[in-house]
Amino acid sequence: MANKIKSKSLLYSFKARGNNRYTYWYETDSLYFKSNKPTQSVLNKITNEKPLPSSEDIIANPWEEWLSNDIQKIISYNGVCINYLKTTDTISLQKEEDFNLLETYAFLVDNFDVSRAFGFSTIQKWHKMVFEEIYPFAGDLRTVQMTKGDDEEAWVWRVEFLQGIPDFDEFVKLTTQKEYDDIDEISMVLATLVCDFLFIHPFREGNGRLSRLICDIILAKNGFPMIGLKLKSGDNYIQRIHDGYLQDYEPMKELIKEKILDEITNE
Repeated sequence: MANKIKSKSLLYSFKARGNNRYTYWYETDSLYFKSNKPTQSVLNKITNEKPLPSSEDIIANPWEEWLSNDIQKIISYNGVCINYLKTTDTISLQKEEDFNLLETYAFLVDNFDVSRAFGFSTIQKWHKMVFEEIYPFAGDLRTVQMTKGDDEEAWVWRVEFLQGIPDFDEFVKLTTQKEYDDIDEISMVLATLVCDFLFIHPFREGNGRLSRLICDIILAKNGFPMIGLKLKSGDNYIQRIHDGYLQDYEPMKELIKEKILDEITNE
């Protein structure tokens, strides 16, 4: 019988020694899979010991690019990034992301000085705050090319887009140094910020959530209600984003203005 050893890795449950070698047992969606290569980049916590699974409980390793030295390339068969939740289920991940985002909102409302200007380095810290318990690359810049959409209409975020970060950083700093009392003006500023941020797509995951957080902080700085950019059918959000990629910010501006006015009306 193999001897079980508790894991110090967030990405495997335990390891067992047998026949003079270690086998590493991983868990995802309450099932086990095994691999001979543990990920070495995240050795922070100790998980509870688990009983050795029976052979019928073992599934194939669901992670593609498992041997990659770039952890951002490790994804599941359905495109889910490697994560501390050990899950390939998008719904459970989204729920955890939303919960952590709300916690970050609450923290910033109590602790962030909205009177001071900020730039991209602050946004990067916020990304780490939201996602550090979910992804091993929280707060890190994107290292991979990403694609979303159907083959014929897919949008590709190339790694070279990250070269736009210095200009975006300057824009954010200038934006947050100013004060706004006109809804049209601040709506256009936020539309430009959201579209340019999502065009650069600086992070592997969570860009949409971060763009909404940035908007709400800037609104709060200027005495406007936070909107959370609550989307509904008919908002045509994706099309407005794509218009912004072509530097036509008017459609996104109108959506943001509408959301601000809705919040003011409901206060």
